[in-house]
Amino acid sequence: MPSAALRLPRLLVAALLLATAACAEPGPYEDHDEPSDFDPVPDPDSGKADVAGIPAVFDRHLVMSDALFTDVDTVDAAEVQAFFERTPYGNRSWLADATIDGVPASEAIVAASRAAGINPVVMISRMQVEKSLVSKTVRPAQSRIDYAFGCGCPDGRACNTAYQGLDKQVECAATTLRRWYDGSVAGDGLWVMGRAKRTLDPLTVTPRSHATSSLYAYTPWVLTGSGGNWLAWNVARRYLRHLDAQGALTEP
Repeated sequence: MPSAALRLPRLLVAALLLATAACAEPGPYEDHDEPSDFDPVPDPDSGKADVAGIPAVFDRHLVMSDALFTDVDTVDAAEVQAFFERTPYGNRSWLADATIDGVPASEAIVAASRAAGINPVVMISRMQVEKSLVSKTVRPAQSRIDYAFGCGCPDGRACNTAYQGLDKQVECAATTLRRWYDGSVAGDGLWVMGRAKRTLDPLTVTPRSHATSSLYAYTPWVLTGSGGNWLAWNVARRYLRHLDAQGALTEP
């Protein structure tokens, strides 16, 4: 058993970690307010197998596969537009009418995703995870739109205004997710596949895919049942299921 002198620094470290977690993200995302995103994703009535690349049961070490994360052809712009027209929430998203630099949001998101080599479904689910933008039927507050992906918004600190605006957020999110993916491949990223690291919960996670590394570099939380990468997994799985039911999904 360690002495009191050895235990004290550990207690201080634990206290600092708890303080960081408390001020940064005590539970669900601050701007996420869609309660149905926390419901279990139902299995398809058809009895089809689960969507390839995303586990049917949450595994904090494997949020999704690399093949799914990097599949830029899972959906095209027309299919994303149809998704916005008829969302998993039983409504029509305001994003169906939104534009980014004069281009329909669906086209702009798919273009940015493909340019970065990221699955567009990962991107649209990220918008929902961060700010509940997909489930909204009317245009949300500009403050939400300006930081739609939470990109440039470190935990516990103010957002960087250099990334303010939906156009900048789309590009920032896509390139950031790709950068951390490539960092895992190279072995010099914030999170690296096969290398154990503590989240801010704090829990130990050993990513089993580069995609999982990227997701934790973007959001260093597990938060099973309440936010973090559990929510990213649950929303992405729900969206993939919905797209599959619409006949719009091309699996990797």
